[in-house]
Amino acid sequence: WLIDEGYCCAGALAYLESGEMYAAAPVADEAGWGMVYKEDHEEDIMQDDMSTKKVTINEQSAILETAKGGRPANGLWVGGAKYTITQTTDETIGDSDVKCIMANRPKQGLCIIPTTSQLVLAMYNEEKGATQNAGNCKKTALAFAEYLIGAGY
Repeated sequence: WLIDEGYCCAGALAYLESGEMYAAAPVADEAGWGMVYKEDHEEDIMQDDMSTKKVTINEQSAILETAKGGRPANGLWVGGAKYTITQTTDETIGDSDVKCIMANRPKQGLCIIPTTSQLVLAMYNEEKGATQNAGNCKKTALAFAEYLIGAGY
């Protein structure tokens, strides 16, 4: 649903309680999983004194912390790539108010929207077409979140 219009290159659903992802798109050859998820991995993280330190990144907990309004100490990592949180807005969809968190990296970005029990994650990649941009990604993610909320999620 998130990728059908061509505004997003990948999407995922996760449980709001744990941050555990249970669905990803595109589903063909599990391509979506490769874009939205990476097992715990080590990364060199810049420290305050400009040195680097190897840190184990758990993407699931970073996404969950972001969805709950926090800023992960080691950054927001999705699919093995680091994103910068650029905007958090309050949006009204139907009768519900939701948070919409936008994050990006060069020519790519994502939108995270927590509903009452789910996390919607939508990603875009500007190199995959002119219609893939932050505005279209946000619009598509909000529409999907509205569908989920309407269905009781």
